[in-house]
Amino acid sequence: MDIEQRINIIMKKIDKLSDKKLRFSGGKFPPVWEKPLTEEQVSAFENIHHITLPQDYKTFITKIASSGTQPFYGLYSIVSEIQQDVAINEKFKYTVRNPLNIAALSDEEYDELFCDEDEELSEQENEQQITFDAGYIYLCHEGCGMYSILIVNTEDKNTYGTVWYFDMANDAGIFPLIDPIKKTTMNFLDWLEYYADRILKSEYSEYFSYGQLAGMIE
Repeated sequence: MDIEQRINIIMKKIDKLSDKKLRFSGGKFPPVWEKPLTEEQVSAFENIHHITLPQDYKTFITKIASSGTQPFYGLYSIVSEIQQDVAINEKFKYTVRNPLNIAALSDEEYDELFCDEDEELSEQENEQQITFDAGYIYLCHEGCGMYSILIVNTEDKNTYGTVWYFDMANDAGIFPLIDPIKKTTMNFLDWLEYYADRILKSEYSEYFSYGQLAGMIE
């Protein structure tokens, strides 16, 4: 099955969401989608940040929609203001086998990660400081500082194109999403189809979080 065929299957599932009612908050539901971006707009974004977007994601935003009101609070566009918070042109520092688990950090590692922005650092210390806001784009916000992100700039081929759970606001960390059945990482279309399948199977009051899929590859 090629990418466009799979997208068509997923969008048919999403079209069926009009029969569902959700109790938990988020963007407009059933989903409303914005018009796709042009190939030229996407190429310009890639050139500015010196990256190549994953093909499944690129196909979706140029053939189906640039953004939308779901999942949760909505799919961000690559031109959304929130993307400016990330150094997309720099490499993502973690891999699917080595995510950022804040609970596992030593006090020294924690202090290094969350160094006060107002603290004066030497040039060498600045170079050594860990930057976790690099190499990804935001996909959506679940609320309470919990996000899904797509890795677009990394030296690790197994990490490129995977979707991660990002929760620094609640001191959780940054973890790849793991398919609960296949036990493999998830790409953009896996992420979107999981949302569609989960909502189609859910009851009115049932809430889910992508954080339930956060893990790592052994």
